[in-house]
Amino acid sequence: MATKSLNVGLYVDENLNFGVCRDENIPKPGDGELLIETLYSGANPADIKHSTLLGIYPTRLGYDFFGIVIEAPSGSAFHVGDSVAGYTPTGIGRPAKYGTHQSYLVCPEKMAFLVPGNLPPEHAACLKVVAMTAADALYNLFKLPLPGKSTQGISDSNTSKPLLIWGASTSVGICAIQFAKASGVFPILVSASPERHALLSELGATHCFDYKSPSVIEDIKSVLNRWDFEGVPYAFDAVGNPSGVGSAQMVASCASQDAILVSVVVQKDRRFRMPLAVTDEDVTLRIPGVPHPITIPARKEDHQRALTALQWAIENYGSRFRLVSVDVFKGRAEDALEELKILAEKGRGFGKLAIMHPLQ
Repeated sequence: MATKSLNVGLYVDENLNFGVCRDENIPKPGDGELLIETLYSGANPADIKHSTLLGIYPTRLGYDFFGIVIEAPSGSAFHVGDSVAGYTPTGIGRPAKYGTHQSYLVCPEKMAFLVPGNLPPEHAACLKVVAMTAADALYNLFKLPLPGKSTQGISDSNTSKPLLIWGASTSVGICAIQFAKASGVFPILVSASPERHALLSELGATHCFDYKSPSVIEDIKSVLNRWDFEGVPYAFDAVGNPSGVGSAQMVASCASQDAILVSVVVQKDRRFRMPLAVTDEDVTLRIPGVPHPITIPARKEDHQRALTALQWAIENYGSRFRLVSVDVFKGRAEDALEELKILAEKGRGFGKLAIMHPLQ
């Protein structure tokens, strides 16, 4: 590769300071890895929170991306010039080369995919983390049938049980609704602000509730009683507050005694399980309140199920599956870093953010 371009990126150092770097240190791919020129990187709360809450530092920031292959190993399924998207590894000791909020990044081949014409580049850059997280929740933790399977004459008792998605207008929630609909789940109960209810119904929700209503729990239970359920058997907190106050508490209040509870963050209430976007490799993290690092073992079969769901989403993108809103940031790297900090602290509320590269 011949390039003298600056590699402009966002990083966190060994003292948990976040900053911007501008240098000529183009990362080098290892065996089975691609070198990619980043065109868009997808912003996620995890870009900041994995450092501050899970001990993943020092490193360069970011997991999701869309870009162009500029180096590929001999015999690779990918070629120089291919448009690809995907995500990169996580865990303590994560190499800086895997950060996606930089001009050039490295990605293991197995974590990238060719981007078809029906998937816009900025959407591709934001897809994999949220879609794989939702897929892990629905198809591995809830053990629902994969998209389309339940509608092909295959009866599955799991699809005839209610699913509750709290915070359904989050990007993970949006993915979860569409996966659930494609899997034949009924009914699909969701909470969100009233202005999002029409959209969520269009995507597949059968009952929408205002999460701020003082009677929301009673309203949900009233609907459940129509199907003789005292509580919801599948409950997904797609908002996530590690204190357990708020969304997780509300989800638990709606659940049956033997419900499967899932939250996008680690909860103090140990009934909750946490879905992961990356399940094919062991991941070592520092969990708050645990005195030593822990290693979450790989779930390779689960990874394949989630990957099958992702492939369905890519093939059906724009018709049966979509991210409903993707904004694009273009500008200074320092301002992009501030956007990530705001996202981690306050959330985005609705839609995804793609960062255009190279950053200034």
